[in-house]
Amino acid sequence: MDEKYKKLLYAIDDYFQKDPLIIEWKNGLKVRCKSFTGICETDTEPGDEDYIGEYSIGVNEVQILSAGSNKSIEIYDGSIEISLKCIPERVSLENGTVLWEREF
Repeated sequence: MDEKYKKLLYAIDDYFQKDPLIIEWKNGLKVRCKSFTGICETDTEPGDEDYIGEYSIGVNEVQILSAGSNKSIEIYDGSIEISLKCIPERVSLENGTVLWEREF
């Protein structure tokens, strides 16, 4: 797993126990998240054509602060899966402290 992507997952995993997080995407979507599922491996298996050995994290209790310019980020039942296909631009605390910012 790419080190920069791993830092994103760990930033979410480490800070969710303390405060809600603000997560922003390139399309302008900005959300407040109050819980998460933990880091897990995707449900594809080696041997599947689409397998990429990916880890993801689900953020839950999503409250939209700013709508995105398109529907490229799926919010399903109040949750967003952050994965290699859905990498945010920034993760911060509500006080503005940036925990992780996209550099790749």
